Amino acid sequence: MTDRRAYGGRGATGVWLVGARGSLAATTIAGAAALRAGLVRPTGCVTARRELASLDLPRFDDLVFGGHDIAGPGLPRRVEELAERGVMPPGLPRLVRDELLAAEEEIRTGATGGDGGRDQRETILTLADDLVAFRRRWGLDRVVVVNVASPDPVPPPHPAHASLPALRKALAAGENVLPDSALYACAALRADCPYVDFTPSAALRLPAVRELAAERGMPYAGRAGRSGETLLTSVPVSVPAFARRAPAARSGSGPSAAGGSGGSGGWRTARDEMSFEGFLGTRMTLRLAWRGCESVLAAPLVLDLARLMALADRAGVRGPVRELAFFFEDPVPDDPADADRASLAEQYAALVAWAHGLRVPV
Repeated sequence: MTDRRAYGGRGATGVWLVGARGSLAATTIAGAAALRAGLVRPTGCVTARRELASLDLPRFDDLVFGGHDIAGPGLPRRVEELAERGVMPPGLPRLVRDELLAAEEEIRTGATGGDGGRDQRETILTLADDLVAFRRRWGLDRVVVVNVASPDPVPPPHPAHASLPALRKALAAGENVLPDSALYACAALRADCPYVDFTPSAALRLPAVRELAAERGMPYAGRAGRSGETLLTSVPVSVPAFARRAPAARSGSGPSAAGGSGGSGGWRTARDEMSFEGFLGTRMTLRLAWRGCESVLAAPLVLDLARLMALADRAGVRGPVRELAFFFEDPVPDDPADADRASLAEQYAALVAWAHGLRVPV
C-alpha cells in the first residue's frame, strides 16, 4: 500500500468522488496517479493550458482520493478492466497499483435508496462524518466532493424541496423526500466541502439544497459535464467558420449515440446532422461524428473542476460558481438562461478572467 506520509499534510486537497468505483472515477484516479508519477502528460486538462497554468492550483501531487460507492469491483480490478477495453495503456494498472489501493481504502459505503432502514437525516449525517474523518485522517486543507455517479431519477415534486426549513422539518419527521444525489450534496455542504455535480442529477435544482449551500457559505457547480457526446450536444454544428458563410438552416436531426455506455467506460460514437440551403436554393447536409471514450474525455475535466473549486474555496467564493459554466452542458447558476446565451469561447474567456481575478490568501 502507498505510505500515507507520501501524501496529505499541509497544502493537500482531498477529492471525494461519489461513484468512486465507476469507470469515470477509476479513470480519474488512475490518471492522477500517472500524472503524479510522470508517466503521462496532462492532455485534456483545461487547467494545464497556457492561460490557466500559472494559477496557484493544487498540484496533481497534492490530490488525495476517496469516495462513496455501493458496489462494484475494487479500484485495481476496475482499472484493469478499463485497460483490457483499450481505455488506457495495458501496463498502467500495475504501475499505479499502490495509489489505487490507497484510494480503495478510502471508499465508504454510500446511500442506497432506502439505505437499510435508516432515515435520510441519519444517512446525511453518516455521509458527512465520512468526509470529516477523511479530511482529518489525511490532514487535508479542504475536500472537494464531485458527483460522478450515474444520474438518479428525477424525484417527484415535494413541498420539502422548496425551502431549507421545509426540508429540515420533513427529515426530522422521518420522511424520505430526497433523491440519493441530494443526500450526497447535503452531506458535502454539511461537512463544509465544495460540491460539484458532474452528472445531470436533481440535487442542485432543489431550492432547499441551494439554501443549505448559502447557509454554509460553500461554493457549488454543475450539472452534466461536457465531455464527448454532451459536448457535441451543446456546441452547434454551425461552427463560426461555417456560420459566417450564411447558409439557411432547414432542419437538424439532433445528436444520436451508439456503442458502449459512458458508465461502462466503453467507446461511443455520436453523430449530429443539419440540413441547410445554399446559393440558388441548393439543399445540402452537414454531418458531424466522433468516436471516443467518455471516461477518458471526462476524467481530466473532473481533475480540472476539483482543482478550480479548491482554488475558489481558498478565495472564499460562495454560492453558484457561474464562471465554471464552460465545463457543463446544463450549468446551475441562478439564471441558467445567461449561461445558455454565452458561446463556448465566451464561457472560456469568463473562466480565465474569473480564475485570475480570485484573491487567494498566501
